[in-house]
Amino acid sequence: MKNLITGILILFFFIGCADRSDKDWLSPGDMKEDIRYFFHMIRDIHPDPYQRYDSMTFVTLEKKMIESCSVPMAREDFGWRLMKVRKFLDGHVAVFGFFSDLGRYRFPAVEFRGDQMLLENDTLLAVRDFFASYTALDIDSMIPWDQPSRFRNENMNLLLNLLLSPANKSTMTYTGVVKTSNGSRDTTICVDTHRIINDSVYSKPYAAVFHPEDSIAVLYYNTCEIYGEDNVKQYRGFVDTFFSELKSKHIKYLFIDVTHNGGGSDGNNSVIIGHLKTDSYTSKVRMTGKRSGIEEYLESDLIKKVFGEDKAGKNYWMERFGNPIMEKGVAFMEESVPANKSGYEGKVFVIMGNNTYSAGAHFCLAIKQSYAAVLVGEEAGQYYPICGNVIRSALPNSKIQYQIPATETFYEPSALFKEGYMQPDIYYSIEEFLNVNNYKEIVKRYCKTVCYVR
Repeated sequence: MKNLITGILILFFFIGCADRSDKDWLSPGDMKEDIRYFFHMIRDIHPDPYQRYDSMTFVTLEKKMIESCSVPMAREDFGWRLMKVRKFLDGHVAVFGFFSDLGRYRFPAVEFRGDQMLLENDTLLAVRDFFASYTALDIDSMIPWDQPSRFRNENMNLLLNLLLSPANKSTMTYTGVVKTSNGSRDTTICVDTHRIINDSVYSKPYAAVFHPEDSIAVLYYNTCEIYGEDNVKQYRGFVDTFFSELKSKHIKYLFIDVTHNGGGSDGNNSVIIGHLKTDSYTSKVRMTGKRSGIEEYLESDLIKKVFGEDKAGKNYWMERFGNPIMEKGVAFMEESVPANKSGYEGKVFVIMGNNTYSAGAHFCLAIKQSYAAVLVGEEAGQYYPICGNVIRSALPNSKIQYQIPATETFYEPSALFKEGYMQPDIYYSIEEFLNVNNYKEIVKRYCKTVCYVR
C-alpha cells in the first residue's frame, strides 16, 4: 500500500509541471486547509469509506498530499491533485468544477493497458511533449477502484482529453511519437471528429426508433436525471405515447437501451416499468449511513430535485430510511411488489453495458427481480452494494466542487450479482451503435436459448 501511495505522489509532481492557463493561484496554506476539509467530509459523511482500503491508507494519503503542497499552485493543478483521492473510493465520489470540458473524444480513443496507450496498432510513446507512460499512470490514479474494464477505459479517455486539451479549442491536430512494428517515429494525430457525438439518439435524455418492417422498436432511456415537474410530465407523456404506438403498430419486439444511462433518480425507472408485464417479487433492502451524512443529504440540492414538492414521498423516505439511519445507523425494508398483468404484450429486451450505472443499473435490477424483460449485453458498470444519495458542495478556499455519497444500500439475495455486478441473461458485445441487424440477431439468440431450455 505504501508503494501505491508513493507511486501516486510521484505523479503529483509530474502533473504539476503541466502548462496551465489558469491564473487563480492557491497558497500552500489554502490548499492544505482544503485537503484537511475534504478528508474530514469523506470520513464524516461517506457511509463506507474503507470499503476497499483501510483507514491508515487514508491517513497516509492525506499526510502525503498535504506535504506535497509546499509551493503555490494553480487552481486547476490542485484540482487534478485532488482527483487522486478517487482511486481509493467508489465511483460516486467526485471532484469537479476546476476545468472546462471541451467535449467528448476530441483526441482519438486509445486502449489503456497499464502504463501503455495503444492507438490502433501502434503504441503511443509521447503526445504534446508528455510521456505517454506517465500520462497513462497519471490517469489511472484518478479512476475509482470499482469501475469495470470498458467503463474504466471510457472514463480514462475522457480524462485524457481534458489533460491534453489545447488552449486553442479549434486545434485539430496533436504532435506525438508512436512505436510501430518498424520502430519509433514522429507523427501528427488528428482529432477524431467521428467520435464527437453532436446529435444522436444518445445525446438526448430519451428517444425512440421504430423498425415496423421487422416488428422491432427501440426505446433509448439514456438518463434517469429527469427532474422538475414539467420535465417529468414531458417524459411521462413521451413514454405513454411510445407504448400506445407500440400497440397500434403491433410491434412484437421491444428493445430498451440503457447502455448510456449513467443514473439519476430511481423514481423515473417506474415510468417505463409500469408499462411492462411483471411478476410479483419481494424487495429486500438494507441501507446504512451516518447521522451527519443524512443531515447533509436532507439539505442537498439532490433531495430537492428528487422529491420537489412531493412531501409525501420525502416523508416516506424519511420514515423508511432517513430516521432509522440517524437513530441506529441502519434501515431495513422488505416490501412485496405486486405483479402487473396488463403491460405490453410483446417480448422485451433490455440492452445494458459497462456504462449502465447507478440508477441506470437499478433499472436493470428491477427488471431482473420482476422478470419484466431479458437482459442482454455486458455487465453493468455499477458495483453493489451501492453508495448513493450524494451531497455536493465546494471546498472553502479553492471552491473546487466535490461529491460524496451519504448512504450505502445492500440488495438481497446476493445471487442477483456476480462479484458485485449485474450480469446480462444473454451476453452480447456492445458496439458503439447497435442497428436493426443486431436486434434481429439478439432475437434469434433468445429463441435458440428458449428452445434449448425447453
